[in-house]
Amino acid sequence: MSESTIVLKGKVREFTKSYSGNLSFTLEDSSNNLHYCFSTKKGSLASSSDDVIIFGTYTTGNKVRINYIINQTRNTEENLLETSQDWTYYLSLIASIGTTIGFIVAILFSLGLFPVDYGYMGMFGSIFNMIFSIVAIIALLPAMIIFWVLTNSFAKKRKSGAEIEAKISKFKQGITSPITTDTPAKPLEGQIEAEDYGTKPQFCAHCGTKVPIEAKFCPSCGSVQ
Repeated sequence: MSESTIVLKGKVREFTKSYSGNLSFTLEDSSNNLHYCFSTKKGSLASSSDDVIIFGTYTTGNKVRINYIINQTRNTEENLLETSQDWTYYLSLIASIGTTIGFIVAILFSLGLFPVDYGYMGMFGSIFNMIFSIVAIIALLPAMIIFWVLTNSFAKKRKSGAEIEAKISKFKQGITSPITTDTPAKPLEGQIEAEDYGTKPQFCAHCGTKVPIEAKFCPSCGSVQ
């Protein structure tokens, strides 16, 4: 089941107590809703009343795990996505391959496909080999299953992490990219009034003819304006 992502923008209100020292606080959005946000990493990335933008994922109880945080008050940003699954995946994969090879070898020994010279041990050596192979098979089978299940789980986490990384990159581009528009910019209100006032005609006090405001003489009667 994939976790749903969320983008929150608001103000840090209260830091909650964390026994592990990890970052955790409540965030108040523009609708005055409070969200519990936390990270698996430690650090002081925000203070009370800081304006922040959070890209996170919902977990149990509608808690939001912080994957990326932009502190608009401090003008800082940091990626908090947990990427430690890489080494656990490779370690589990190596263990899975190792136990699988051991399991196959143990089966081949139990079937007698590998010729072995037991020397003076004779039949007792053959029996000992059979018992050892059976014990190895019994021990390696559950270990092999467990390691492959873990490897599959870590692989899914790595895939999920890569998807979140891509969403974070797209999210950052959406915030930082300039807004372009083909609509020409409108003049300020004061500029409109000044231009209208400069082009509006006035009336001559002597003959009542319309006279542009910049004219010094009436074009009709010639009186001074």
